[in-house]
Amino acid sequence: MKFLSIAYALPSKLVSNEKLIEEIIEKNRHHLSPEELERIAERMKQFFKMSGTVTRYHRGIGERAVDFAVKAGKAALEKAGVKPEEVDLLIYAGVARGWMEPATANLFQSELGLKSATCFDVMDACASWIRSLAIAKSFLAQKAYKLVMILNCEFSFREYANFEFKSIKEMETAFSAFTIGEAATATLLKSNGSEDDSFFSFKSWGDKHGLCKITLPNAEDFSPRNSRDGLKPMSFFALPGELLSFTVRKLVAHFRESQAIASKVHEIVIGHAVSVASTSKVVKLLNLDPSRVFETHSRFGNTVAASLPLAMAVAEAEGRLVRGMRVLLLMGSAGVSTAVGSFTY
Repeated sequence: MKFLSIAYALPSKLVSNEKLIEEIIEKNRHHLSPEELERIAERMKQFFKMSGTVTRYHRGIGERAVDFAVKAGKAALEKAGVKPEEVDLLIYAGVARGWMEPATANLFQSELGLKSATCFDVMDACASWIRSLAIAKSFLAQKAYKLVMILNCEFSFREYANFEFKSIKEMETAFSAFTIGEAATATLLKSNGSEDDSFFSFKSWGDKHGLCKITLPNAEDFSPRNSRDGLKPMSFFALPGELLSFTVRKLVAHFRESQAIASKVHEIVIGHAVSVASTSKVVKLLNLDPSRVFETHSRFGNTVAASLPLAMAVAEAEGRLVRGMRVLLLMGSAGVSTAVGSFTY
């Protein structure tokens, strides 16, 4: 599997932690006391310090998600010197979408003029892109398709963030949404024949599905009787402490068990940018060289399934990723799923 190009597009509004805290305080003045508001502000400052979040990009007035995905897709085509009609498979990978049916990929197949491509969605929370990468590798190896685009459009901060709280505890379960940044990415891939040296491995612990969710209105009808009740539909819920401690532990064990990947020397390491702290902890536990880690969370926040390709694209633009480098990808995702990937860029 050969990477032809990776491109990204960001919205225009650079948002600081302070701006978000100010907005949260303003929206809760009518039902929380000044003392409660002060405690919420201090708690959020503590959480942002722990996560390492500094800034992120969100849509400005009049900006629409669809336009950024189209921009990223066109940039990837131009960068690779590929015509739209040459793409024969489009995979839309990620969480954000405007409808449940049909596949969001159909929208972008049309908007990008990929008239020769069949298309479908892959939805596995933040692991959607790396899952799609492994799927593309398999299709290319089978010669089922010749040229694959993986596209994501993670623009859903305001749609799922809960700005109004009944208590500090409710703020804590909603906090992770405020580390979210928005971004679109497009990746173009083709087969490199028998020289393919890419490896991917995935593991899942489905019993932990309740640790992080964006629920639909009918979620209760699909939930086990012993699950947590009362989740607000279409809002982001997470138990970050429990989620991160479990996921980090499983990801470290997963990497160590994946000898085809762990045995290789990697020149750049890119982890899912859920927080600076979690990436640092995984790197330390795996005894990886921190100078080879490319961290993006402090600048862009958690860009969901766009985090790995965004980091690769930015690393390439800044000269940290060059052709011929061995890349290690590390992913811990809601579900819980873990993924490790290794390839020559």
